[in-house]
Amino acid sequence: MLVAIDIGNTNILIGMIDPNGSILSQHRISTVDFLDENQASKNIFLDLIKKFNPIIDYDFTIASVVPEVLEKIKSILLENHISPNILNSTDQILGMKIDIDKPSELGTDRIINAIAANNEYDVPLIVIDFGTATTFDIIDSSGTYKGGLICPGIKLSIKSLNVETAQLPLIKLKRTSKVVGRDTNSAIESGIYWGYVSLVEGLIDKIKNEMNFNNCTVIGTGGLSHIFKEDIKKINYFNDELTLKGLYLINNKINEKK
Repeated sequence: MLVAIDIGNTNILIGMIDPNGSILSQHRISTVDFLDENQASKNIFLDLIKKFNPIIDYDFTIASVVPEVLEKIKSILLENHISPNILNSTDQILGMKIDIDKPSELGTDRIINAIAANNEYDVPLIVIDFGTATTFDIIDSSGTYKGGLICPGIKLSIKSLNVETAQLPLIKLKRTSKVVGRDTNSAIESGIYWGYVSLVEGLIDKIKNEMNFNNCTVIGTGGLSHIFKEDIKKINYFNDELTLKGLYLINNKINEKK
């Protein structure tokens, strides 16, 4: 049994995965709350650990883009006599060729998504993660990771409009039926929603053109991806389990090497 933990800037995702790769449960904890020593968040994590069946062998595999939270979680696990596998984007065990200028700068979450997508879909691939940042990751027809794009995340954009202006309100992300807003709130809602639809579809076209992809598979993932299912027609599949599936595949490779 695998306990897969993905530490992102917004949430800590904890997934329980059986030996056949089926995701049995998922839990999310606020990264900020955990970082701020919020006792309730820490207790949720501890309670999850305590529920594990002592007669079952568990593997723990962690990917993180927040080093401080990684250290806190690693410390809690070690206190409970659990030694996790900590992944880095440059680990050879990941099994994907990375062809970029500075591989050490590649976020572990992005290469894990690429590995999962490469295992499940036909190449070449564009993987779009609607998370704290909106990222695009590119895998060519040989299964090589070729690079990507990093755009401001949707919630970051919403927050910045409110924080950096004197009179613009904080709105909730939602689909709007019309592009042209009739008041300030609807104008921001439309600008954010349809702006991101256009950003994503426009970048998909530019990537295909630059990479000479006549045909490619486009995957959407991340917590906010489902909001755009109706309107981003250039995304072929939406898969919210991509990161956990990638951690499962990598954990299998680690066990094969033992």
